[in-house]
Amino acid sequence: MAEPAPEGEEAGPQGPTAFLDVVLPERDLAERFDVLVEGASIVDVRTARDGGRPGGSARAAHSVSGAGRWLLPGFIDDHVHLREPGLEHKEGYVSGTAAAAAGGITTIFEIQNNQPLMTSRAAVERKLALVRPRSRVNVHVYGTLVPEALPQVGAMADLVAGYKLFMGPSTGGLDVAGEERLRSLFKAVAATGHWLFVHAEDGATIAEGVRRHGQAGAAAWHLARPAEAEIVATANALQLGRECGTRVHIFHLSSGGALELIAAARAAGEPVTSGTCPHYLYFTHEDTARLGTLLRVNPSIKTADDRDALLAGLRSGTVDCLSSDHAPHTAEEKARPFPEAPSGIPCLDIFMPLCLSLVDRGLLPLEVVLERATAGPARVHGLTRKGRVAAGMDADLVLVDPTERRVVRGSEHFSKARRTPYEGMELWGWPQLTMVMGRVVHRVPRASGSARN
Repeated sequence: MAEPAPEGEEAGPQGPTAFLDVVLPERDLAERFDVLVEGASIVDVRTARDGGRPGGSARAAHSVSGAGRWLLPGFIDDHVHLREPGLEHKEGYVSGTAAAAAGGITTIFEIQNNQPLMTSRAAVERKLALVRPRSRVNVHVYGTLVPEALPQVGAMADLVAGYKLFMGPSTGGLDVAGEERLRSLFKAVAATGHWLFVHAEDGATIAEGVRRHGQAGAAAWHLARPAEAEIVATANALQLGRECGTRVHIFHLSSGGALELIAAARAAGEPVTSGTCPHYLYFTHEDTARLGTLLRVNPSIKTADDRDALLAGLRSGTVDCLSSDHAPHTAEEKARPFPEAPSGIPCLDIFMPLCLSLVDRGLLPLEVVLERATAGPARVHGLTRKGRVAAGMDADLVLVDPTERRVVRGSEHFSKARRTPYEGMELWGWPQLTMVMGRVVHRVPRASGSARN
C-alpha cells in the first residue's frame, strides 16, 4: 500500500540529504557511518573511517553532522488510537502524528474504537482520505471486526493492515462474544490472508472480577480484570486460529500465563505473534494503586512476576513487538473517580525514550529493543522496506544523542492527552530529528534541548 509523504509545517528538507559521521547501533556502536538519502529512500551507507563520503553526497542539498550521534530506523508502532474522525477533541491526526514524530515513530497502525467504525470499504476509504493528508508519519489502519463488518471483511482487505477483534469489554464497547459468532469472524479473516489482531480478555471472567472487585478502586484493578481473563481469551483465540487457519497476533500482553500459551503455540509451529507495551514493563499493580486513573488501562497492569515474564519474552523473541497502545482521553475524564474513569495511557511523545530507557535501566539489551520496535513489527506487517538502515530501504530515520537525558513533562507534549504516569521520570534516547520517507517532520534545536521546534 502506497504511503504518501506526510505534510505539515515541520516538513523539509526536500533535496538529497547526507547524514555524516553517525553511529548505526543496529550494526556497530564503535563504527561511524555516512548515510545518503535521495527522495524517499536510503541510497548509500558507507563507513566513515577513511573520510570517504557516500556516493553522490556531493550533490546533497543538505548535510547533517552526526558527530557520533545515533541514526536509528524509525520505530513502528502497530497499536495506536487517535480518535479521528468522531472524537478529535481527544486526539486528531495533526496532534497525534506530531506526537508520534516527536517520539521517534515513523509508522503507525491505528485502531478506530469510536464511531464511525471501520466496518466497510467505504468507511476505510473515507478515513484514509481524511487522515493521511493530515499526517506527519506513515499511516495504516485496521478494520474493526464486529459482526456487522462480516459481509465487508473481504471487500476492505486491500485497504487495511489487518483486523482488530475485542474478545472482552474495553473502550468503545466493541467486544464480540459467542463461539459461533467468533468462529465466523476468524474464518472471514483467514480467507483474506491477513493477521487477526486480538485484544484477548474474556468477558465472563471480567464480569465476575468486576462484580467482586470493581468498586474497590485502583488497588484492585488487577483483580477486577485478572490475568485469568487474558489467559482464557488467549487460549480461545489460539484454538479458533487453529480450527479456522487464521494467523493470530495477541496485542498488549500483560501476563506471564498468556505468554506461556503463545510460546507453546509457536513451538508447535503455529502462525502466532504478539506484542506488549511500555506500561507493562515499567509498572506493576502497586503503581496503579499509587497513581490511580493515570494507570487505569485494559488489560490491567499486573504483578512484578508478570512484568519479568514479559521482559523475558521480549528477550527470547516470543514477544515480537513493542507498541504504545496510545489511548488518549481528556484530563477531565481521567480525573473522575477510578471506577468511572476511562481506561487508556498516552505515550506517543515519549515512545522511543521509553523503549531505549529499558536498555539504560539494564532490563533489555539494545539489540532486542531495536528489533522489537523496528524490524519485528516490520516483519509481522510485511513492510519489507522498513526497519533497517540500509541502502534500498525507506528513509524513515531518527537521530538520537546518546548522551542526552531529559525529564518527562506532559505539558510539553504534542499530544492533546498530556496527563502521563511517566511525569517526572528521567528517560534516555530522545529523538532530535525524525525523517519520514525522506522528509524531516520533527527537529529539536541542539542548543535548546526543548521538545518543541
